[in-house]
Amino acid sequence: MPDLLPGWPPPSGIEEIDTVITELLRVDPTGDQVASVLRDTLDQLLDGRRRGRWNYADLHKTEKTYMGTLVEINLHREFEFEDGTVTDYRIAGVEVDCKFSQVIGGWEFGPEMVGHLGLVVWASDQNSAWRAGIVRATADVLRESKNRDAKRKLTREGVGRIRWLWADHPGLAPNQLLQMPDAQRSRIFAARARSGNRHGQARLLQLCRELPGVILRRTTIETVGWGLDDPMKRMRSNGGARDKLRQEGLLVLGHQDNDPRVAAALGLPIPVKGQFVVCRVVPSENSVGAEIQGSWWRQATAEDPVVPAPSVPR
Repeated sequence: MPDLLPGWPPPSGIEEIDTVITELLRVDPTGDQVASVLRDTLDQLLDGRRRGRWNYADLHKTEKTYMGTLVEINLHREFEFEDGTVTDYRIAGVEVDCKFSQVIGGWEFGPEMVGHLGLVVWASDQNSAWRAGIVRATADVLRESKNRDAKRKLTREGVGRIRWLWADHPGLAPNQLLQMPDAQRSRIFAARARSGNRHGQARLLQLCRELPGVILRRTTIETVGWGLDDPMKRMRSNGGARDKLRQEGLLVLGHQDNDPRVAAALGLPIPVKGQFVVCRVVPSENSVGAEIQGSWWRQATAEDPVVPAPSVPR
């Protein structure tokens, strides 16, 4: 009997919107998961490891169009929503379609979506910002004008009816290469090996020099090291950045072994898996800083001379 099924009969009207919002806030109370999906989707499209791209503006038109499809797919995978009958998802028993746009108000609804709920999503890599909300695409909040696929955008009133979620979220993880000064980025990508064809390694060394004290994300490392078989390996020992930069006084710290302890003692952000942080160090006195193999070291200042950095035990 239908009335014995959980959640039957399904909610309707304003109750549907409240039901969907309640469920979304239950599965992602802070919005961190949605933000992570959007960051990962942007990185997936840029494909920095294979292409060396870091700017959304450099994508082909077809790739930008595909962004909406990828957001829909990746949110589906992240939250394991049920498939909808007419729409992309069924959330808490309610049909919901996923719409992505690079512009607030740019979402397009086909004729089959009229009357249904839309999960509208916007993200800006340039501003490290995103928003997501729920709106019902009723005829009175859709523009009269249509594109050649008969799709319509929300009117200004329609945008005003969006129930925004996670409004206090701090935003997307920054695209480090996009947001750094042009001159700094140019120095990184202009780095060349003195011999051989290991330009990717040379770029990684320059990245470490340019961003001391800053968490280096996997995507940044893979994009700068594009063309290398394993850019992350080139940040470590055995001929990687950790060894090559020691003579310049630079420690390259990751998430394993003694590195997190040393990073904390030096007052640096602590890397997690897939991250590194770089710091120039000099010998210290009076037990200030980090103890490394029986000696004390602190962060260097601009006035400190360059001395070889110690080797952190592993």
